[in-house]
Amino acid sequence: MAVPEVPQPRTRALAIWPALWRALRPRQVPKNGLVLVPLVFSVNIWWTSEDLVGMASIAGRGLTAMLAFIAASAAIYLLNDIADLDADRAHPQKRYRPLASGTLPVPVAIVAAAALLAIGAALAVFISITLLGVVAAFVAVNLLYNHYSKHVVLLDVMSIAAGFVLRAVAGAVAIDAAVLVIGGEQTVIDIVVSPWLFLVTGLGAMLLALSKRRAELAAAGERADLQRPLLRHYSLPLLDMLIGIAAATSVITYSLYTFSLGTTGGNVPQNSSMMLTIPFVGYGIMRYLYLLYIKGEGEAPEAILWADRPMLINLAAWLVVAATILQWDNLFG
Repeated sequence: MAVPEVPQPRTRALAIWPALWRALRPRQVPKNGLVLVPLVFSVNIWWTSEDLVGMASIAGRGLTAMLAFIAASAAIYLLNDIADLDADRAHPQKRYRPLASGTLPVPVAIVAAAALLAIGAALAVFISITLLGVVAAFVAVNLLYNHYSKHVVLLDVMSIAAGFVLRAVAGAVAIDAAVLVIGGEQTVIDIVVSPWLFLVTGLGAMLLALSKRRAELAAAGERADLQRPLLRHYSLPLLDMLIGIAAATSVITYSLYTFSLGTTGGNVPQNSSMMLTIPFVGYGIMRYLYLLYIKGEGEAPEAILWADRPMLINLAAWLVVAATILQWDNLFG
């Protein structure tokens, strides 16, 4: 009779790396793209500069801030999975996660989380102490969420939204006070971010969080308490009403944001022409609701963005139109 082959220590060690990679949630990385939003909306400032080094420096600051949040977010995912081991093992899909399935040892996850937090802090402090404070606030909000907020109805989705708002704040902090040469003179860039941007970000994040809760509740059925005890405090009618409120206010707030761009300082259109991008945002939200209610998707919002072709086309169109409007005077004026 053949003797079963016993995996060697080296083989088991190599298998940990793919498990660790999956536990870091690489599909969640696009969320941290919010850090670059202030950079994108200030690109017209670069256009007027003769200082290529300064332009590259500003872009580098924004990208560094995004990397800091990628590292911090990955660490949070590991810590959350460690805390949610029992609940994940009761979930029909989450039980296959590396930590819940046992393919990734808990001690390895703890070491990796500590290393990622250190990397995130180092990248942030390289830009500024203020950015380090924003990253620290992001980590604190997420740790509080894991140990308290996620057990409190409504506070759970508000905490998720706060994490997204902090990403947008970090993007503004990262590129603020940068120096460019404009018109032959050194100019300190004063980034003025409309408060409407933070409201849009928070409301949009709440829409995604509420939709995720609805999808979880609909899929869990009688096992909802085992998968996420908080779900017992929600109901489908309540979530439907909250989702409708969040969706409507997101569109309204984005509309107000586009109208305010010309009054918040900086080289931005003064004629509210950014309102031409409102239809793309409206379509994106309605498309998302269609996928949630008709297609039964919503537990993984990030998967919807990358898997749904109309959403990708709409996002690309929004970027092209927004960039063209922001650069109109420089390109054709």
